[in-house]
Order: sequence, then structure tokens, then C-alpha cells
Amino acid sequence: MAALLAPLKDFTMAKNDEQLLRRLREELGALRRITGSQRLERLLAVRAGTAIGIAAVAVLGKVIDDGPIRMSDLADAVRMHPAALTRQVQALEIEGFVERSQDPADGRASVIAVTDAGRKVHSRIEEANDEIMAEQLSEWSESELRELVSILDRLVADLRAVPASRRSAN
Repeated sequence: MAALLAPLKDFTMAKNDEQLLRRLREELGALRRITGSQRLERLLAVRAGTAIGIAAVAVLGKVIDDGPIRMSDLADAVRMHPAALTRQVQALEIEGFVERSQDPADGRASVIAVTDAGRKVHSRIEEANDEIMAEQLSEWSESELRELVSILDRLVADLRAVPASRRSAN
């Protein structure tokens, strides 16, 4: 996160701006720790009735959305190193949630497809995740939730974009 916010240090900032950026880093760090916590992963596993890790859930979801998909394309789509992706896919294969086959266009490449069991377990995980989120945010109004989603969409897009300072340097 510090690397993403580093270009902001190039600007002359008022003390309040520096404090605001520090608070943003702290809150994003806290959010990352919460969403990636083993406690949440265990709670989700109990509610969904399956113990698939968060990374594997993301891989499975992408295969459902975009599959059948080549391993190289899947690695790009989930922004995961190929070796790490291979481990996730192998775990999903062992559970019977995905199947791997040769790419008909290139026998050296693998294509990953979801199974019926994979669709069912992913649906259970999404339902459990939605239940947990609804419980945690039960005090929020619909307009607050819509505003949060809108701000998070913008934040993610801005953090993924190449900053203007780096675009002009190329």
C-alpha cells in the first residue's frame, strides 16, 4: 500500500493531508487484515460447509465467470503468480470443483473448467459471505451502502490505474 501512495509524497501537503493519508493507510491495512483473516476464513467455512481458502474462492469464481479458461489467462485475471495459481487449482481439482484439460488449440497449455460441484460450493460460499456481511452491516442504511460501494469502486479503479506522473514519464 505504501508503494501505491508513495507518489503522493512528491506533493507539498498540509499537515492535515498527511494525517489523512496516514489514516487512509491505517484503515486500508485494517480492512486487508480483516478480510484476509483466518478467523473470517473459518467462519465462512463453517457457514458454507466447506473449507476452501479465500484465494481458491476467488479462482473458482473467475473460472465460473470466464471459464473454461487457460491457466495463463486465469493467472492474469486473478492477478496471481502462476506457481501460486497452480497450487490453488490443484486444491480445487482434488475437491472436484474444477477440471483441467489440454487446450485443443495448444496441447502444452491447460484449460480449467468448473464442475457442477464447484458451482454449488461457490454458491454456498457466496450465500454465507452475504449473510456475514449483512449481519456486520445491519445498522447501515441502503443509501450508505450504495455510497460505500460507489466509493470503493472508484478507489479500486484509481489504485489500479497508472498515475499521471508515471504516464507522462513513458
